[in-house]
Amino acid sequence: MAGASVSEMILFIAALVVAASVAGTLTTQVDRVSDSLDDRSLDLSQEIRADVTIISDPGAQVHDRNGNENVTLYVRNTGSASLPADAGTIDVFFDGAYQSTVNVTVVKPTDASDSWPRGGVIELSFDVGVLPDGSDHRVKLIVREDEELFEFRK
Repeated sequence: MAGASVSEMILFIAALVVAASVAGTLTTQVDRVSDSLDDRSLDLSQEIRADVTIISDPGAQVHDRNGNENVTLYVRNTGSASLPADAGTIDVFFDGAYQSTVNVTVVKPTDASDSWPRGGVIELSFDVGVLPDGSDHRVKLIVREDEELFEFRK
């Protein structure tokens, strides 16, 4: 009789040890998933807060405006956060080719130097060389996962 209760007690203790280790493992995994979701939600909130709109008129002259064979575009920050007003923030593609040399100038507000506030406008300019008359062109801007497309005819 006593042997049966000892074996039952050993099985009960073993079941408790297994249950505790499974619970500990599940708790650790849930914490890791929770931390991962927190990190991703922070990244997504930064992406959502960034939104821009190209406000240049596609019917107006955007190429060779000053005789320097540049494309000049005006872009408004329509997001909910300020952005840095530098070329490192903005990826520019002209007819599918990445533009590595882009000049960024804050136009509005006039007192901002290195910040592109909400509602502010920047001027982007980059050299593309001579474009043939009557040709169609595309400029794609990417600012923190927000993509904008601008098409114009020379």
